[in-house]
Amino acid sequence: MRRLPLAIIALALLAALGGYALQRRLQTAPAAAAPSSGGGFTAGAPRPDPALRTLDGRPATLDAWRGRWLLLNFWAPWCPPCREELPVLRALQQRAGPRGLQVIGIAEDTPGAVRAFLKTTPLDYPALLPGDDHPGLAFGNTRQGLPYSVLIAPDGRMLKRHYGAFTTPELRAWLPPALQ
Repeated sequence: MRRLPLAIIALALLAALGGYALQRRLQTAPAAAAPSSGGGFTAGAPRPDPALRTLDGRPATLDAWRGRWLLLNFWAPWCPPCREELPVLRALQQRAGPRGLQVIGIAEDTPGAVRAFLKTTPLDYPALLPGDDHPGLAFGNTRQGLPYSVLIAPDGRMLKRHYGAFTTPELRAWLPPALQ
């Protein structure tokens, strides 16, 4: 009989924590309206140039890698499929970097959380943060799911996008022959 009130209190606490987490997520979630930095993904269209930041807060742009193949990967440290995909992307950067590919991770989290994660799981490629807008939307991630990847040609055209984590065979099949 005494366990019933404890169970009710525990359930009430869990519901309150869940509601709080949902409220925080909804308050910080980007608006679904058209982003200021572009209108989504169209194969062959020029890539948008969203505001990005380094982990220490400095402005960053994709122009630093102009003329290279870019694989933009939107991810988060709290996302299990994202974490599973990281070794595949690290191996790709090591293998295809000399052929002109640059993998760029755009982390959907706070700078502190990303830095803490990268201390235990270092990347072989840059990790950037979104600026004021939501660059995933600008690159066509209308589902706002993670991970999400976009392949950009050296001339700046968006070629392909991919929802979900890559396996090595999927990534090899997805990439153009020049990057194999």
